[in-house]
Amino acid sequence: MAEKMPAKFKNNAAETIYEIINKITDMANRTVHAVNSFELPLSDIAVKTAAKCAITVAALLSIAVMIFSGADLSPSAISQGIKDKMALCNAAGEGYPFDVEGSRIISVDGISNATALLTDTNYTVLDKDGREVLSEAHYMVSPIIKTAGRYTLLLDQRSTDFNLKTLSGSIYSGKTDNSIITGDVSRSGRFAIVTKHDTSNAYVYVFSKSGSVLHRWKSSTYHISDITINPSGSLIAMCGVTTDENGQLKSCVIVQRVGGSSNLREYIFDGTLIFNVQFTDSDKIAAIGDDMAARLSVNVDKKLTYSYNDRTLNEFDISDNGNIALVLSNHSDGQNAIVTVINSSCHEVVNLETSLNSPSVELTNNRINLIGQSKLYVYNLKGQSVKSVNIPADSQSVVTSGGKLLIKGVSTITKAYS
Repeated sequence: MAEKMPAKFKNNAAETIYEIINKITDMANRTVHAVNSFELPLSDIAVKTAAKCAITVAALLSIAVMIFSGADLSPSAISQGIKDKMALCNAAGEGYPFDVEGSRIISVDGISNATALLTDTNYTVLDKDGREVLSEAHYMVSPIIKTAGRYTLLLDQRSTDFNLKTLSGSIYSGKTDNSIITGDVSRSGRFAIVTKHDTSNAYVYVFSKSGSVLHRWKSSTYHISDITINPSGSLIAMCGVTTDENGQLKSCVIVQRVGGSSNLREYIFDGTLIFNVQFTDSDKIAAIGDDMAARLSVNVDKKLTYSYNDRTLNEFDISDNGNIALVLSNHSDGQNAIVTVINSSCHEVVNLETSLNSPSVELTNNRINLIGQSKLYVYNLKGQSVKSVNIPADSQSVVTSGGKLLIKGVSTITKAYS
């Protein structure tokens, strides 16, 4: 634990206070357990002293890491962390399966120790056991959510409303001047929004978690379709599309420093439609296109690509460690899909042939989860089958959240298996 923590905090500088408290407590418990496991003739006082020492050492290490990584130690951040922790502790309900009465589930995503659930009427947070932590009506016509750490950015596409939330509720709400195209949120709470504009193809904004504008940029050449913000909120990358002087399709991925006045990188893709970008690290980007996937760097001008070789892309997912799962098919209707996993070098590490038609896929750091034909299929990253179980017929997607494998249906969230 002590060896892994600095690297984790380096990548996620704004780790929430309550998560840090959990880590301190866990380290203390592990230390006490280690002391007891030696079965030495220690008195209760000695064990209590060991626990206090462990807590003190863990606290000092955590604080030092936060200071050097630039984590937010402001009173407001500490107060918000406590509110979020209390909200989790006060969760109520019977747990999974969780039914959404009279509504349709739009999306499900994992947030710190919990699950964010968006329906056509409400935004809900569930704890790891499926009990309700928070439920708020959103009154949005075309809602989407983007999540990172404990933060959720709720956007109304084709309208102007947005809302930044944590586990205990909204911390900032606002409206844009023009209709929203898309957005993203970082683990630090900074968030980005792309809007339409009358005099340009798109406007890009980056906000602090308190709503202050930190960055704005006007796209006069490219129609921006997606944006990503790195964990610390210091960099943004966006993909856009246009046509050249001959009418040929041209995509780009533009990288900017928040508050900067010029592009750090601009990667061009001739004849490819890039429609999704995602930071896989503080300075690495995954880009998904209609005929290829790419890995891009911020610090150096480096572009690696993986061609689909005339196969149709049906679905994809990107894991926390940056691997990409691609659901490809030789048929336009997605028959007999092939699931390919590529690593940070764009090399194939898994190639699964299936008899499934356009299955839904989730890629974690050690599992490939597929849904197709009322079954869940679980594979390891060697392509070996781990488990297959029957699931409800209306199952649409799978997500790992709060240590549970969850199945999203039309109006119900269920655990895949116990």
